[in-house]
Amino acid sequence: MKNRACTQAARIDARSELIQLLLLAATVILVMLSLAPEAAARGTWPGYGHKPTIVLVHGAWAGPSGWKDVVRDLHNDGYRTVTPALDLLSIEGDVAIVRDTLDAIHGDKILVGHSYGGVVISNAAYGRSDILALVYTAAIVPEEGESVVSVGDGYVPSAALDHLVFTGEAWNSPALIDPAFFHEIFAADLSPRKAAAMNAAQGATHPAALLSPSGPVAWHDLPTYYAVSGKDLIIDPNEQRWMAERAGATTIEFANASHVGGFAAHADDFTALITRAIRDTSHRPR
Repeated sequence: MKNRACTQAARIDARSELIQLLLLAATVILVMLSLAPEAAARGTWPGYGHKPTIVLVHGAWAGPSGWKDVVRDLHNDGYRTVTPALDLLSIEGDVAIVRDTLDAIHGDKILVGHSYGGVVISNAAYGRSDILALVYTAAIVPEEGESVVSVGDGYVPSAALDHLVFTGEAWNSPALIDPAFFHEIFAADLSPRKAAAMNAAQGATHPAALLSPSGPVAWHDLPTYYAVSGKDLIIDPNEQRWMAERAGATTIEFANASHVGGFAAHADDFTALITRAIRDTSHRPR
């Protein structure tokens, strides 16, 4: 009887130990699930591996939601993405926003910029060792001291300049592109539905952000990639080709793309350019 009692006690102890282990495992899983949204937002998934995080920076008269097709494709390929929202009031302020974003992400990053966002990523990456490459689409790639406006001297002026709606005093307050002209000059190769969504997400942009000089830039020291939009009315395609050549960028061109068409109408091909940048640079000595 004594031996039988001891055996039963041992079984009870073993069951109790198993239940405790299962409860501990369940607790760990619940903690991981609670951390997942925050980790995803920061691009810091524990144990995710060594893939770089892709940080996509929007341009003037735009917002983070414009990247949704590229974000979808990158997620399908197993990459993390972060899409910070710029203030669009000054280069210094927007560079600070992106640098803070980069500081919150562990590991290597690829910086992607559209339009004015090209100025921001060129500045934000300067002096950092965690940026593998810069990828531009229909973007400004300035030299230090150049502004969005001055780098375009000698090229066709932006069609946006004739269709701005200021929120206050003209040329001294943030401005939007007149919604009646947005589809025509900003997103001509997009469907009316997609163009309307981008129109609604416009970020009012202060002229100071377009007129102020760039700080030191990183493209002299980093591998650079550029997608030219061949039918762009916001940044002259010839200006884009010249900036890409000056930066020594690996360049592709979407012949019929509007200002946003390179990453919207051609999202799959532009995503392929980003993944090419990753493949080319992931094992680059630094």
